[in-house]
Amino acid sequence: MVAATVSVVGLLRPIDAGVAAAADAGSSFVGLVPARLADSRFGAVTVDGVLAGVGERGLGSVTVVPVGGRAGVPVGAVAVALNVTVTEAGGAGYATVYPCGSAPPNASNVNFVVGQTVANAVVVKVGDGGAVCVFVSQPTQLIVDVDGYFPGSPSTPVPPPTSVPPNPIPFTKDQVFSLESPLSNYWIYVPESYDASHQTPTTLFVWLHGCGGQGQFDIYTVSPGGAQDWISIAVGGREGGCWDPVGDGALVKAAIANVKSHFNVDPQRVILGGYSSGGDLAYRTAFYDAGSFAGILAENTAPFRDTGSTQEASLAAASWKFNVVHLAHLQDDTYPIGTVRAETNAMTAAGFPVTRIERVGTHYDDPGAIVNGVAVPGTDADLVQLLLPHIDDGWRSP
Repeated sequence: MVAATVSVVGLLRPIDAGVAAAADAGSSFVGLVPARLADSRFGAVTVDGVLAGVGERGLGSVTVVPVGGRAGVPVGAVAVALNVTVTEAGGAGYATVYPCGSAPPNASNVNFVVGQTVANAVVVKVGDGGAVCVFVSQPTQLIVDVDGYFPGSPSTPVPPPTSVPPNPIPFTKDQVFSLESPLSNYWIYVPESYDASHQTPTTLFVWLHGCGGQGQFDIYTVSPGGAQDWISIAVGGREGGCWDPVGDGALVKAAIANVKSHFNVDPQRVILGGYSSGGDLAYRTAFYDAGSFAGILAENTAPFRDTGSTQEASLAAASWKFNVVHLAHLQDDTYPIGTVRAETNAMTAAGFPVTRIERVGTHYDDPGAIVNGVAVPGTDADLVQLLLPHIDDGWRSP
């Protein structure tokens, strides 16, 4: 490595010749509020859930840390200023930070001994895919924070954004299995149509069970298989209980971020779904983080009543008018049809594209149950036959 130095917010940091050349070409440093890009410790969080709680970095391992398009670093930045920390080290060793796509330099950025926590400031050129790589010579936990970047010059080519996962894992198609985000477990189904090379973005459907329900069973209902062309997940954390619409959005978003770290999810084709209490959480999460979702599939719930937010506040919070298909049972005493009609009509009046489907049924019906003198298909069958097909309606978030 050819060494140079640059003064960045009063700190002298060694950088490579490529970064120095970018600075010499007039690329000025832009400081950021420090944000966490990676934290391998169990239960840890990052700015967007990517590389959160991924576990100890193994002996001689390389961790790919996406930086472009995260925490305020623009896609096309030529270099980033990082703070790299190792902790709980399993042996004496070192860490080296370098641009992904290039060979690791014969140099270290952080040196450590057994059990030590040590950090160092690093300025590194951004590599392939808008990422930097971190090599560790011994098993250790790894933390990476960003506090600034060097923007590219106008002539700097800007690579297209990518949804290729940074941490793909072994998996079997057409089988339900369990994964864990930093905040909860969740169940996932990957269809036969998924591109196992992880190069093709795929729709993600996120399901939230009702009170007393369990994601480990609901995942089978929302994963019919066959021609299914979306990844399904059922979020855990409230098995057998009810959701807290105000606080449990964090569990939903952590699960989504974890899926994105392992599978190629199209960020504009994430759809929420929920029954009863799960529908409350889906609506609340979508209104307050609308830009992350293409739409909602809701069954026997209501957009506002039990979400911990008023109609006015929820409508005002949404950054765009996401798509909604809402299935309501006419004999539902938990979410009366009058309430559902009034609240979904309010969404329509506010400009949201809402499709309301009304069918004979109570809040929950087994297949063949007699309701109002009619044998009904059942709540699960209505979900599969009337809601799930809308996943393929072509919805996209901004």
